[in-house]
Amino acid sequence: MIESKTNELPPVINAVEAHQHGRKLLVGKISARDLARLYEKGVISVDVFSSSNPDGYQRALQKTRSRRFGRFVGDGNKGISPTAILLYVREPDRFPNPIKPGIYELPSEADEHGPLLWLADGQHRTDGLSEALKEGWLLPDSEYEIPVSILFWDSKKGPSDPRLEEASQFYTINQEQKRMRTDLAHEYIFKKNQEDVGPIGDSTPIEKKKKREYIPYEISISRTLTNDPSSPLYGLIALPNTGEGAVSEGSFTDSLLPVIEYAATAGLTVGQVIQLLKNFWSAVFSNCPDAKSEPEKYVLLKTPGIYSLHIFLPTLLIRRPNLGKLPSADQFRAVLSTVGDKFTDRYWDSKTGEAAQFGTSRKSFQELANDIISELEE
Repeated sequence: MIESKTNELPPVINAVEAHQHGRKLLVGKISARDLARLYEKGVISVDVFSSSNPDGYQRALQKTRSRRFGRFVGDGNKGISPTAILLYVREPDRFPNPIKPGIYELPSEADEHGPLLWLADGQHRTDGLSEALKEGWLLPDSEYEIPVSILFWDSKKGPSDPRLEEASQFYTINQEQKRMRTDLAHEYIFKKNQEDVGPIGDSTPIEKKKKREYIPYEISISRTLTNDPSSPLYGLIALPNTGEGAVSEGSFTDSLLPVIEYAATAGLTVGQVIQLLKNFWSAVFSNCPDAKSEPEKYVLLKTPGIYSLHIFLPTLLIRRPNLGKLPSADQFRAVLSTVGDKFTDRYWDSKTGEAAQFGTSRKSFQELANDIISELEE
């Protein structure tokens, strides 16, 4: 727990008032330390579902995820988190008036009435800040502030149940707001890398780096695979803003991370990874020709397919060391023909195939990959 010193100033939020459809909001900032204190002391709480709280609408905290965020914010100038957390006030009468314009002083601890603020979005970021302060990844006197939005329940304009509105906001943020594609952001990172480091070529070694630093490699590999007429993926990866292709470049490059991480460990160059993927996908399409010729009818060249197969590929190479680091297309074909019915058009059919039953979340991509991996003979 973060210890509270007797002479420590009360936590404060600096905010301005805003209105939407006659509803009051506060939009402002809070220091990381004050946010962590309020969270630790129960002034801010999360409505987590449990047997003792069956009306809760949020899943339990994943500590590894929050600690990962905590390490991120402690990473010097790179650990920037500009997205606001959303707090909800179920009992507006309990929320303090400003002590002066724009300054709201909050209680240091929860009282007998329970939490003052409910964390509708930002659970892992808030817990991560608490972890960062406890572990020393972020120093207590660091100038690190978090954007915050506060929505107040209104019995006249909102639903009769404040928790319902709060849960609805949570749902909207996590389900209804469209997840934006990242391929244009990737493009900028790629261009800057070329300016700062130089062009990536076939002989460029893939070295172990942080995940986001692999993006230039991933884009270079993706561009070659879709632009090279000898590639089985020729014309199938859509460049940003073109829409011409079976899968977007953003999805394809993101899916390459397991392959790139394997390549960094195996000591492969960019050119070798390109050849590896050419050979692998040639073998895949040999077994699933319809999925290539009519990609819209199959899952194979959609996001679940490419993600799951790029998880499967490194696992295959690790479990079959006799294949070497760079198996030929014929070697891949021989192995894939032994993996049950996983490399057939029937398996990848978007309406009746088994692959289509796994869903479209990141977790489901891993589950789909595991289903394929399970058929590998030990």
